Amino acid sequence: MRVLKDSPSLRALKLHQCHFLRSKEPRPCWNPAWNEPSSVPECLLSSIETFEWVKYEGAEEEKEVVAFVFRSAKCLKKATINFHSKTNDTDKKLEVIKELFSSSRRSPACQLEFR
Repeated sequence: MRVLKDSPSLRALKLHQCHFLRSKEPRPCWNPAWNEPSSVPECLLSSIETFEWVKYEGAEEEKEVVAFVFRSAKCLKKATINFHSKTNDTDKKLEVIKELFSSSRRSPACQLEFR
């Protein structure tokens, strides 16, 4: 969040998962129950046009971050979700895609791509 707040003219945001998360370990990313920001960074409101998540696993915390970006990014034109290569379960991928579609309030002009 600090990078977003310090980059008011940011046009592209790419998140890259650096490690594979084990299901029983605490997740080191944002927990929306206590960490969702009280204000939206300026770049999400006025300049981010592309969003990409590399090695997305579909964890609950990841879904919340994506939903926050989709809700907040008013200029978003393209969003790409690249599933982690270890996420081979096609049914799970389809379930995650459906959840992202149903929970997001992104601009109708935003192109979504899943890989």
